[in-house]
Amino acid sequence: MEWLNYHHLYYFWIVCKEGGFSKAALKLRIAQSAVSLQVSKLEDHLGEKLMERGPRGFKLTEAGQVTLAQAEEIFRQGNDLLQYFRSGKMKSSFRVGALGGLSKNLQLKILSNVLSDSKTELSLEVGDAAVLIDRLVNYKLDAVLSDVPIPSSAAEPLTQTEIAVEAVCLVSRIRPKKVDSDTLPAFLSKGLYLPAQSSPITSALLDFVSAEVKIPYIRGFIDDIAFLRLLALETDCLIAIPKIGIRRELEAGELHIVHEFKKIKQSYFLVYRQKGKRHPMLNLLLKG
Repeated sequence: MEWLNYHHLYYFWIVCKEGGFSKAALKLRIAQSAVSLQVSKLEDHLGEKLMERGPRGFKLTEAGQVTLAQAEEIFRQGNDLLQYFRSGKMKSSFRVGALGGLSKNLQLKILSNVLSDSKTELSLEVGDAAVLIDRLVNYKLDAVLSDVPIPSSAAEPLTQTEIAVEAVCLVSRIRPKKVDSDTLPAFLSKGLYLPAQSSPITSALLDFVSAEVKIPYIRGFIDDIAFLRLLALETDCLIAIPKIGIRRELEAGELHIVHEFKKIKQSYFLVYRQKGKRHPMLNLLLKG
């Protein structure tokens, strides 16, 4: 049986995780030339070019992406084994990215099966879409939760699945005497906050309010469900928000629905790599 030199694979993995040979050398506390030599030996052993090197860094080849995916799984399992003997429990780490503006209630709902699995350790990173997608492409995340479709390309071969669809409503801290179309103009006159202009639902929301009043009093566009919720609680303005983002406030009677849309819905997507082995928890989420 031919054996892979995992020492070489480890150096390659560190280069990818650190984002370059010089940073990897600093982490490993050895010369950059030594790191480069180890990676070259791995390439020679596999008979494949894993990286295209240039003055601005490196870019993984297709073979490099496959190798990195396998390295992530190998060293993750090694860490799980170490944790098992240290704690007596074998855990598997599931790394998820979530766009910063997503509802925490929504994240909790989608990830409930992961949280209930005592053998899975959830790592949740919240951040900007571009940063999270870059980390996903480079095998530093297993999946990304998004409320907007993420484009795929040859350089970034990604797949996305609609994992949840939630109702959207207009809410206020002022209780309406009755919920019908006659009450909307009065509420809209106090001002309206909408989701970000980049949101897929905002255009439809603008069309709706423009049909209700000639000149809508738009106070702002907010790319953060938590901040929209606070605006609903602290101002008299009308707020357009996915219903799940204010579920507890509705139950407590702190906020009230002025209008719930029948056709406008907010979709949420699970974005993941087309290639490479999927984490078992990712498969579980995709099955619903």
